[in-house]
Amino acid sequence: METVELFPGDRVMWRRLEFEIHSTWQDGTVYLWDADNHALIEDVEASELEVI
Repeated sequence: METVELFPGDRVMWRRLEFEIHSTWQDGTVYLWDADNHALIEDVEASELEVI
């Protein structure tokens, strides 16, 4: 299994949509920022993300 480092500001795909990582947490979740809709999506499992 490959480990990918995720940092705030990284662009990722989640559920076929593009987001920016707002913050990362030690429990393996991230908060995603959708600038187009001005929305913060909390507690997304990092394993569900694809780095772009």
